Amino acid sequence: MTEFQARRPRALTAYPTVQKGFGSFKAVLMVLTLGLGLHALAPAPAEAKAEKPAEGPTEADLRLDLSGIGLPVLQDGRVMNYVFVRVRINFNPGISRPDIEAGEPFVREGMLKAAYRSPLNTGTDLMALDPKKLEAQTLGAARAVYGAPRIRSVEIRDQKPQKRLYSTPASGTQSRQPIRP
Repeated sequence: MTEFQARRPRALTAYPTVQKGFGSFKAVLMVLTLGLGLHALAPAPAEAKAEKPAEGPTEADLRLDLSGIGLPVLQDGRVMNYVFVRVRINFNPGISRPDIEAGEPFVREGMLKAAYRSPLNTGTDLMALDPKKLEAQTLGAARAVYGAPRIRSVEIRDQKPQKRLYSTPASGTQSRQPIRP
C-alpha cells in the first residue's frame, strides 16, 4: 500500500482493490467478455430461421404522415394567420418506401404553393381551414408528385392555429363603444 492510499479514507476509493490470482477483477471481466463473444458466434436457433418472409409492403409502409405544415389563412389578399396541419396520404400497393420518402418535400411544397394561390379558409373563420378544400388540394399535390393511380386516399388528421384570432366586424356595421368608467 502506498503512502497516498494509506492517507485516503477507504470509502472514497473509486475502484475495488485488485487481488492477484483467478479471483481478481480483471480475470472475471475477461471471462465475461469471452463468454459474450462466444455467445455471439453461436448459431441462431431454428425457430428464428423459420420466420416467414414478408409478403409485400405493410400498411404502415404504404402511408406518408405529414405534420407541421403551416398553411396561410388569407383575408382580402393578406395573411391573417397560419394553421398547422397534420395530413396522412395512403398509397396503393406498388410503390416502395424510398419512393414515398423521396417525394415528401415536393408534396409539402405543392401544398404550400396551392394554399397561397387559392385561400383554403372558410370566409370569416381565421383559425381553421376548410377540410374539403384542404383534402382536395393535398390530393392534387400528391397526385402531381406520385401519379394519380398510386394515391388511395388523403386524411386530414389535425388543424391547429398559430394565433387565436376572431374576425373583425364588417365595414357596414357599427362597432361596440368602449367601456369608460
